[in-house]
Amino acid sequence: MSQLDQIRRVAARLTGKSVARPNGTLSGHAAGLPFEVLLHRELLNRFRGRAYRHFELLNEVFLNNPECRSADDRRGLLGPESLQQLLSRGDGPNKSWGANRQFVEKQNDTAETVILPRKGSRVETWRGTCVTLIDVKTKNRNKNSQPPNIISARKLVKACQIAIDHGHRNPFDLVYVGIGWNERNRRLVCSDTTVVSLFRSDPDNLYINWVAASQIQFHPSELDQSFSLSKLTWCERFVESYLRQLNSHIASLKTEARQLSGFLKSV
Repeated sequence: MSQLDQIRRVAARLTGKSVARPNGTLSGHAAGLPFEVLLHRELLNRFRGRAYRHFELLNEVFLNNPECRSADDRRGLLGPESLQQLLSRGDGPNKSWGANRQFVEKQNDTAETVILPRKGSRVETWRGTCVTLIDVKTKNRNKNSQPPNIISARKLVKACQIAIDHGHRNPFDLVYVGIGWNERNRRLVCSDTTVVSLFRSDPDNLYINWVAASQIQFHPSELDQSFSLSKLTWCERFVESYLRQLNSHIASLKTEARQLSGFLKSV
């Protein structure tokens, strides 16, 4: 059984389970956080010694390598350069990190859960093999909603460029778990789950919302999974798609600028 199928089996166990309704509005991260925690507990049970929260992995790797103090040295602890692009915090946070100033969870971390190929957080045990980054996206099944933000297209295209330049054939997988829920008696009940890999989607059809900080957006339950070529081929196709969409966005901005310029001249 592939690791993706194992994650699907773990996620399926959430169906029918419930979490307490968070206080306030049930929007975005507020509704998703309890399910993120629930899924992470299940993943811990299935992948013992290999599953970490994103920020917990960074803390443990840095704690295990106290001789590395600079931002570059700490970034270098996070596997191949393309994987570093997705796991690492910025140079400032990396440099200022300390045993008494450890990282906490950030909403814009690439993953909620990171699964290593082997037990233990020492980088030498997983360098050169696939690290799985899992993100959770929840949806109220009683409401129509816009597709959620998935990942910054700029961050992803940089990781793809690095993978191509360095010939990284399989350094990471990006897996998204979609969780549908309904509210019952002040609790949120999981109605269904979907598990997809970004590398099995069609890179030519991924939608980039440039207005929303260049975020790729989709509902996991609606993501095509028919792509069967290599990850490097996927990266090449995505870079091409990103460039096409970027050029179209730039052309739209230029048109808007010309229209505004013409308006000002007529005033």
